[in-house]
Amino acid sequence: MKLVAELGADEVIDYHSSRFEDRTQQVDVVFDGVGAETLDRSWNMLKPGGRMVTIASIDDAAEQRVKDAFFIVEPNQQQLAEVARMLRAGTLRTLVNAVVPLEQASNAYSGSLTNKRGYGKVVITIPGDK
Repeated sequence: MKLVAELGADEVIDYHSSRFEDRTQQVDVVFDGVGAETLDRSWNMLKPGGRMVTIASIDDAAEQRVKDAFFIVEPNQQQLAEVARMLRAGTLRTLVNAVVPLEQASNAYSGSLTNKRGYGKVVITIPGDK
């Protein structure tokens, strides 16, 4: 929770001790990375005209509103260049959980090499990569 506050969150909710929908209401945007019950519980938090965005996988039986909220990222060179500029300038921070060589990529992807409850991305290094 300390990390989230350090990153600038206005309010941090410990999901172990309270339900987020009991603490927050009438939000403009919900970004869901979990899906299932968490996504279902999030709908009532939105203001009228609010947006739900989910990156969690959905199945063909999902409600239309869930399908409409599903979001897939597509690469965009201009946006990626802007992200790189922000990283170099220090206005955007990255959080790295682990750095592993290419030979261990499969294990890293499965989660067996990293802290499953940790934060950050796994960086795969390629020999000769700079």
